[in-house]
Amino acid sequence: MIRRGRKNSYRVLRRLLLLMLVLYALFYAYGRWFGFNPEHILENSLLKKQNFEAEVQEVVSPRYKIKAYLYQDKTNPIVSMSFIFKGAGWSAEPSNQAGISALLEQMLLSGAGKYTEEQLVDILEDKAISISFSSGKDDFYGSVLASKENSTAAFDLLKTIFSAPRFEQPELKRAKERLFEALKQQQEQPGRVLSLAFSKELYANHPYGRNPLGSLQTLKKLQRDDLVEFMQKAFTRENLIVGVAGDITTNELAHLLDDVFSSLPENMKLGKVPSFEANFISKNKDIELTTAQNIAMFAVSGVARNDPDFYPLYVANFIFGGSGLNSRLSLAARENEGLTYSIGTSLGLDDKQPLLVGSYSATPANFDRVGQILLREWKDFAQNGATKSEVNAAKDYLIASYNLRFASIADIATILAYMQRDNLGRDFLEKRNEYVDAVKVEQVNNAAAKYFDENKLIQVNIGNFAKNFNEQEAQ
Repeated sequence: MIRRGRKNSYRVLRRLLLLMLVLYALFYAYGRWFGFNPEHILENSLLKKQNFEAEVQEVVSPRYKIKAYLYQDKTNPIVSMSFIFKGAGWSAEPSNQAGISALLEQMLLSGAGKYTEEQLVDILEDKAISISFSSGKDDFYGSVLASKENSTAAFDLLKTIFSAPRFEQPELKRAKERLFEALKQQQEQPGRVLSLAFSKELYANHPYGRNPLGSLQTLKKLQRDDLVEFMQKAFTRENLIVGVAGDITTNELAHLLDDVFSSLPENMKLGKVPSFEANFISKNKDIELTTAQNIAMFAVSGVARNDPDFYPLYVANFIFGGSGLNSRLSLAARENEGLTYSIGTSLGLDDKQPLLVGSYSATPANFDRVGQILLREWKDFAQNGATKSEVNAAKDYLIASYNLRFASIADIATILAYMQRDNLGRDFLEKRNEYVDAVKVEQVNNAAAKYFDENKLIQVNIGNFAKNFNEQEAQ
C-alpha cells in the first residue's frame, strides 16, 4: 500500500484508542528482534490464557441477505469492521488497465458525496475514525475502526464512499503522480527489483507475474469512468465478505450491513483469474546489480489453507525457517557462522499457487556460503525431518502465541473475515489451537519430505556476482 502524504494524523488518534495494546505489541516486537526470549514474554502474557469461548455469530441482513461474522466485545466502546471483495485484487484487472486497483486504493479517500478530500480527512481526524483500503493479489480489502460514539458517522462515510465517490481530476492527477513515483522507486530498490523479477520467473505471463502497480502506460490512460466501472464490476454483494468485532449488537449489525452496502451491485462481473500451476524445476538465476548486500528469494510449491497438509507444513516451516532467530536456518547461518542478519521462510497462501517461500541476504563475500548452508539444511530437513522436541516446542509456541493476534478489536475483525474467506468454520477461534496440537511428529516429517524437495527449488538472486568481486570493491 502506498500511503497518502496528506493529513494522516487521524491514524495517530486511532492508535490512542488502543494505546495499551500497542505498547504491549512494541514490547513483543522488541523482544523478538533484540534478544528477549519470546517464550518468556508469552509465559507472562495476560493474553496467553485468554479463552475465546464467546460465540462467533453469523448475522444476515434482512433485505440483501449480506452475511457477516460478529464477535461481540463490550469491554471497550470500539467497533471494527473488516471486509474483503474476493477475487477483486490486482491479478483480476483487465490487462489494459493494469494498476487500476492500486489507483482505486488511492482514490477512495479522495472525496465522496458532499465531502472534498480535505473535508473527508478532517472528519476522520476530528472523530478519530480510521477507514482504509488495500489492493492485494487475489482480493481487495477494506476496514473501519471507530469508537462506539462515532461509529454511525464512520459507517455513513463508508456508505458515501461506495455510493458517491468523487474521483475528481486534481486528486486523480495527484494519485497517479504518487504511483509514478512508486514505480520509479521500485527500480531503485534492490529488494523490489528482486521481488518483481522473482514473480516473473515463477509466473511468466500469468496475471500473478504482473507489477502490482501496473505500468506508466496503463496508468496514464485511466480516467474517472474507468474507476467507476471497475468498482461496479468488482465491489459487489456477491463477493463481499465481512467480519465485525466490538461493541455492537446483532440487530444493529444486521441493519448496518443493508445500509452501508446498499449501493453495491448484486453480481460480480470482473473476469476470473485463470488457474495456474508453476513448473517447479530447480533453477538459480542471478541479476547483476551493485549493492552492499546480495539478496535471494526462493520457493517451492506449498499448500492451500484447507489442504490436509496445511498444519503439518505450518509446523515444519516454523521449525525450519519461520521462527525468527530460533529457526534452524537462523541458527545455522546467523548464530553459528555470523553470515547474515536476515534469513527465513514462510507460507504463501495465494489462491492460484500457494508457496513455501523464503529469502536471505548477505554481503557478496558471504552470499555463496549462506546459499550452501540453505541447501545443506534443506536437504537434511527433507531427509531426516524434525525431532520430537522440536515439534513439541514449535506447537507450544504456536499455541501460546496465537492469542497475541487478538491484541485489538481490529485484528479480530480481520480474522473473522478470513475465517469466511477460507471456509474455516464459525468455531475456528475455539478450535484453531486444537488443530495445531493434533499435529504429530510423523506428519511434520512427511510434510518435510514431500515439500522440501531440492529438485523443485526455484531461486532468484540480486547483487554482485562478478568473479573478481571483493569486499573492498563494494566499498
